[in-house]
Amino acid sequence: MDDMVPNKPEQDGGHADLDREFGAGTDRDVRALVARVHRGLAHRAEHVEVPWGRFRHASGPADDVAGLLTRIRSGDPRVAARALSCLHSSVRHQGDTYAPAALAVPFLLRIAAEPSSHHRADVLRLAAESGRRNHHGDGSRTGLLRTAHPPGYWLFDSSGYPMHWSVQASREALTADVRIVLELLDDPDTAVRCSACYSLAAVTGGVERTLAALHGRLGVERVPEVRVSLVLAIAQLAREHHTSGDATVWARGLWSSSEQDAGTRLGAALAWLCLTEDPVPDRLLSVLTQVLTSVVVNTMSRVPWMQYVDTDDTGIHHCLTQMLGAHARQVLGENTRDLRDHDPWA
Repeated sequence: MDDMVPNKPEQDGGHADLDREFGAGTDRDVRALVARVHRGLAHRAEHVEVPWGRFRHASGPADDVAGLLTRIRSGDPRVAARALSCLHSSVRHQGDTYAPAALAVPFLLRIAAEPSSHHRADVLRLAAESGRRNHHGDGSRTGLLRTAHPPGYWLFDSSGYPMHWSVQASREALTADVRIVLELLDDPDTAVRCSACYSLAAVTGGVERTLAALHGRLGVERVPEVRVSLVLAIAQLAREHHTSGDATVWARGLWSSSEQDAGTRLGAALAWLCLTEDPVPDRLLSVLTQVLTSVVVNTMSRVPWMQYVDTDDTGIHHCLTQMLGAHARQVLGENTRDLRDHDPWA
């Protein structure tokens, strides 16, 4: 797990020293290197030319990443699955993002966009996860839609490298190739569309264009878990880019509308709870009690945000337990039992 140093005024000079120590802006800064990879190597799919060995992941030197990316492209789905699992456990280990993850993002996006690739949704989700803080188990109102830690925090992975640089570089890589991800909103694979939403929620620029595409897709999407993913992606972008006001009104309109399907209303309720600090209204509790059926719980288990609150079907229960506090039992009944202090790594 990561170590974190909070920013305080008296520490500003110390952070400047850390910038120099870790080579901010040089070839030791993964943010600078990712920009160069995007401009050249990624477009030629030449992942073998990336200086992977300059960085480390959870399993040691990252020289093996090029070979793993090659095997993820394998025509044998079992070979591809093993390579993807190995890459995930190395560069996104227990929720921590390592520098090689950011360098891999441009190549992962291109693999996911190739129709002949195997496990495309999982490949795309690894790219999306790389651009996020460690958030396993956090389904709170302040945490579910929070992409990164606030500016001024230094976080270090187990190799001692600044993890916030790796997360930022991953987000910038997603943003640089946003065109690829936007096209995947129309992919015939439902899981790929969900992962595309999850990826787009982490971009750092071109937000208006991305929001327009997400809203446009929501207007035609019919699969419940994709609709929930679209709603949460829209809300997360609004939260991250300080346009929560309009989104809060929009989300309330969705969850309060009986014309919306149950999954969309539940997703909008989660979005609204994350976008405002207002007390939970009785009307919302009534809606949650109405829409939280076994079918909808199953739908939510396929939504990426819920899968990182918990890996089984209780993700939505964990989330609502954290968000509703004392009101949770009114909605969940006995499903609140033993959920509050859940350890995702137990």
